[in-house]
Amino acid sequence: MTFQFEPANIPWLTISILLPLIASGILFFLNERFAKPISIIVSAVVFVISTWMLFAYDFSEYKIQFYEKYTWIPQLGVSYEVGVDALSLTMYWLTALSFLISFIWSTNIKKRVKEYFIAFLVLEAACIGVFVAWDLVFFYIFWEAMLIPMFLIIGVWGYAERIYAATKFFIYTFFGSLFLLLGVIGLYVYQYFHYGKLSTSYFDLINVGLPFNLELIFFLLLALGFAIKVPMWPFHTWLPAAHVQAPTAGSVILAAVLLKMGTYGFVRFSVPWFPEASKYFVPVMFTLGVIAIIYTAAMALAQTHIKRVIAYSSVSHMGFVTLGTFALNVEGMNGAIITMISHGLTSAALFLAAGWIYERAHSYEMRDLGGMARFVPVFATFFMITAMASVGLPGLSGFVGEFLALLGTFEVSILFAVLAGIALVVGAGYTLRLYHNTMFIENEIDENKKHKWSQISDLKTSEFLSFLPLIILMFVIGIYPKWWVDLINNTSLAILSKVLGG
Repeated sequence: MTFQFEPANIPWLTISILLPLIASGILFFLNERFAKPISIIVSAVVFVISTWMLFAYDFSEYKIQFYEKYTWIPQLGVSYEVGVDALSLTMYWLTALSFLISFIWSTNIKKRVKEYFIAFLVLEAACIGVFVAWDLVFFYIFWEAMLIPMFLIIGVWGYAERIYAATKFFIYTFFGSLFLLLGVIGLYVYQYFHYGKLSTSYFDLINVGLPFNLELIFFLLLALGFAIKVPMWPFHTWLPAAHVQAPTAGSVILAAVLLKMGTYGFVRFSVPWFPEASKYFVPVMFTLGVIAIIYTAAMALAQTHIKRVIAYSSVSHMGFVTLGTFALNVEGMNGAIITMISHGLTSAALFLAAGWIYERAHSYEMRDLGGMARFVPVFATFFMITAMASVGLPGLSGFVGEFLALLGTFEVSILFAVLAGIALVVGAGYTLRLYHNTMFIENEIDENKKHKWSQISDLKTSEFLSFLPLIILMFVIGIYPKWWVDLINNTSLAILSKVLGG
């Protein structure tokens, strides 16, 4: 497989990685009152760069654009190598947007304010690096680097059981990373002994022809690392605990960005590197995807804690990404990528909504809520739009990705498509129940609660500015999906080229 490269005139991707790191270093020497404005400015600059690149990207043909490569350890074939195709670019853009929103939202942090923003800035640099790195050493460095700041964000600024949740998050993801490392090292060694070449570049390793049995082994090694990060059933148990205990901005980044690293790994590495193994494991991946969709949707339906409902819904939505990816056709792959983008928007907005409710009502339990809509109409409207996008209402972003993922699945297996489609009804059930039990049932709450809700404020400026871009983009993708499909279509074809060509 050959690749075309379009070198960057200005190293925008390197700048996007270095800016948050430099800002985090500067903050060490400044008063904490500068932490939030500096973080917002830096993340806004990164987001502007990513948005400009999104519109400047030439999707008429497949090539790696804004490409940079600098030799690091030539004896081992290791280089700093970054660039984007449509998959990398959309994930980089989603990451930049998510961090900007998180910084704007974070107005009520009182404990170790400076350290809080430093942790998020380091995390932003690591997350961007994961999505734009094409050298496997740097990919793994960024992949591991994000563990420490996320561990601290949950463990220091989380709720009562934050240490347990942070430790569980770290152990699960670090365990998966070890298998990922074993797979990469194994492929690297195989390349050397069979081709006499040392290289950790994605573009060299993708052309390593493996025997079928080795493909199966390497596929399983990488798949375990990615499955835990997604997380797929049955590796999902760390996620509800992490979400429940994380601060609002931490939950936003977990859902909108970190979960996408796992699905990104399947799309970027598993399918194009191991095409025959991908075909072989289609029934397994479909089964795990459908179990995730149905089981975690049922679990969400049984929850009364708002953040647990949203956490289980995230696992369920990632099941659609799994189905679309391993349908191994263009419709499914396009659906998987658009679902990743859409879920990033909707999950971020849902966790913002949960955070807003907690700040006003001081509870995440549905039984303590109800009847708020009349008193906070702007928030109630934004929350409703987000809920509708999450359940896949036509005209909003969730519909586009799930429709394409199901279409791709239907071409391969009518049974799995029908099962996943039925689970959408359960998804609508728990999402509408969540909205109903928090915003409506005014006639079932007492006068004291009505009085309490009448005293709370609607969205503050920072909260409104955090919600607004997410809401707009839900409509933009839902009403005019053609641009997004055109953007990613050639990338999907390139990812599937070895599968379709075989």
